Amino acid sequence: MPRYFIGIEPPDDERIRIATVMRQLGDHWPVPHITVKSPNGLTPDLKWISRVRIVAEQVAPFRVKIDQPGTFGDRVLFLSVESSGLVELHRRVLDVFSRAVDIDAEREFVPHLTLSISRHAQGLPPFEGLVSTLRDLEAFEVFDLTVFRREESSSHYQSWTRLPLA
Repeated sequence: MPRYFIGIEPPDDERIRIATVMRQLGDHWPVPHITVKSPNGLTPDLKWISRVRIVAEQVAPFRVKIDQPGTFGDRVLFLSVESSGLVELHRRVLDVFSRAVDIDAEREFVPHLTLSISRHAQGLPPFEGLVSTLRDLEAFEVFDLTVFRREESSSHYQSWTRLPLA
């Protein structure tokens, strides 16, 4: 059964730079993205996609700035993301889903672009030198959402379809 999540892809040049660092940090299938909606509630029957498309069509393009590195404990390394438009889009997409089945609605949204996730008890790899190569990423305009899909037989997500903003 496929799994989905909704995100924003950086422009091609920035995506290549970010993916290179992600590979150096140990990600064999890097998919640079800013998460807008995690997989919770994104059912394989795709009943949600038409409602998310309507939300996207009602939101004007907005600007995001990828900023400083940070961590969630010793498990996740990320680059922070600044954008009031992203926060509003996240809220509107969450409104599409039942709060009863969506644990995202209960957590504070921290806009970020994940670089590395520690899947072992050893914590994050050394990253300071690698992350410093991403300090000059350009702010960019967001014109669409990307729905990412992972097949049950696969270990990684891929860009599946785009939902244009207004």
